[in-house]
Parts: sequence; C-alpha cells; structure tokens
Amino acid sequence: MSTKIDKQQGPLKLQAIYPVPMLARAAGVEPHALLRALRSAGVELVSSGRALLVPLSEIKIRIPNLWRSIVEAERVRAAAIASR
Repeated sequence: MSTKIDKQQGPLKLQAIYPVPMLARAAGVEPHALLRALRSAGVELVSSGRALLVPLSEIKIRIPNLWRSIVEAERVRAAAIASR
C-alpha cells in the first residue's frame, strides 16, 4: 500500500512540528520504530486528533544523534535533487 508520505519527493519542508511518519521517512525507519525511540527518550509528543506530532526542538534536545542524522539525510537528499 502506498501512502502520501511514500510519494513525498524532495527534502522536508521546514516546520516546527512534524507527524511521526514524515520524520520516520526522513530518518529511514518505520514509524512504529521511531515512535518507540521517541517515547523511550522521553520526547514530548503533541496529539492532534489521531495524529502524533513531534516538535523538532524535542528531538534536538533529547536525541541529538537522531537530530544530526535527520539533518545529514536531508542535506544529502537536497544535494541529490539539486544535481538532477
């Protein structure tokens, strides 16, 4: 099954808060795996209806290795798009 997240092309748009599946795609992991990691690190998630949202500041503070990985993955993705 294909989702909107699967079809998203290009780098993440800069936002203060992201849905878990979108960040999981940027990190290259399954959403449920990212959610477990976020919860075990004590990241405060924001609930909006059924969606769980993640403030980037929480990741930067509580899981700096994940933050650096997401930033690097997005840098590489943007460079690949620019070189097309």
